[in-house]
Amino acid sequence: MIKPLEIKVSRLASGLPVGGDLEYADEVTLGRAFEGRRDV
Repeated sequence: MIKPLEIKVSRLASGLPVGGDLEYADEVTLGRAFEGRRDV
């Protein structure tokens, strides 16, 4: 359904708990989670 739109879907790498609030994540943890993200 979204393939024609060329939208990249990914999940964050480890370091962030499932259901965790991003406001409470520190800068380093958040950066590493984005660097290690994987395509879904």
